Amino acid sequence: MSSIKVLIAGGGIGGLALAVGLRERGVAVEVFERARSFGNTGSGVELTPNGVKSVDRISSDLGAAVREAGWPSDRHAAPMPIMSSDGRLLKSRELDGFGDKWGAPLVGILRAELHRLLAEATRRDGPAPITVHHGAEVKAAYTEGNTATLRLADGRTVTGDVVVGADGVRSVLRKAVAPDARPRYAGFTSVRGISKRPAEHGDGFCFVGPGGHFFAEACDDRRLFWTATVNAPEGSWPAKPIETARTDLLDVWGEWSSPLPETITSCDIKDLVVTDVYESDPLKRWRAGRVVLLGDAAHPIGPVLGQGANMALEDAARLAVLLGSMSDVPAALRTYERVRSRRASKIVNHSRLVSRLGHTTNPIVARVRDLLLKAMDRRDQTYRDKELFSYEP
Repeated sequence: MSSIKVLIAGGGIGGLALAVGLRERGVAVEVFERARSFGNTGSGVELTPNGVKSVDRISSDLGAAVREAGWPSDRHAAPMPIMSSDGRLLKSRELDGFGDKWGAPLVGILRAELHRLLAEATRRDGPAPITVHHGAEVKAAYTEGNTATLRLADGRTVTGDVVVGADGVRSVLRKAVAPDARPRYAGFTSVRGISKRPAEHGDGFCFVGPGGHFFAEACDDRRLFWTATVNAPEGSWPAKPIETARTDLLDVWGEWSSPLPETITSCDIKDLVVTDVYESDPLKRWRAGRVVLLGDAAHPIGPVLGQGANMALEDAARLAVLLGSMSDVPAALRTYERVRSRRASKIVNHSRLVSRLGHTTNPIVARVRDLLLKAMDRRDQTYRDKELFSYEP
């Protein structure tokens, strides 16, 4: 067992994944989660091969559980279509042999199910203890000598060897590392839901059109999850009653081709989630002393590339390996910052470019975008494939 102790602020996907990865390598962990319990955490997650390989690296048992709980690409009956608003096929996403090609399958899974698997994994016996504290709001973190300290809202302080800020896009601990960094509104809202699988394109589909993007993917043999992004003023959609949000979403998307309208209609109100999307320029620093950032706290990223959870899992896998194998903690944190910031910066910048194209209302730009998509051979290795899927944690 390692002699160090790691304190993690945030019990989301990245924070719990790191806790499990550290425990597997004999590192003691304490997780501090503001919520009093783990509840509904959104609709679904597309774990791409880079994310699945990262889960495997964190824990092989966890990787097997994720495949079992989700809908892997080898179960897809046909390529996933990417269509224009009138149903014209722009590109097919070929999934045949996907796992063999990239070293891991693509897995669609409910976010709540993934979070449940991670939470259960933290409660299992292992080489080192994991303690999860609920109702523990973190206010600050700092380093003194070889000690990292968390200050909680109730006035308590907790000390360890490393503090990890895995506290999301509105991270409190980001201030300890990059006090001037401020995520900004991306210009669009994300509406997410869970629906019955339609008869047509039941494994999943994607639409791109004027001012928005709609992505849906199967998570089991009965349901699929989906994400719709809509250009809107900041705060306007989250302020709506949830029933109004669905009605307004149908006003935006209802005339688009099947199976998009019926997918929205079949979603239960309780499964709808509405949030504004925020992004930031890549951070120049991910650490200050023994305080370091992970996931959205370090690199807020929009949903267009579907990489938020995957990048957090990559971070968690790399940091767990480094802290579990290196006796020099500052050196491990420096290596983590150098390697992960380089990759995350490239992905964040590419996501912003794709987001701009996906949400354009300029008909000329939209036409060029559609022609580019249509020109791609469906087996062509795009930037997304080569840069993302081939990643080895």
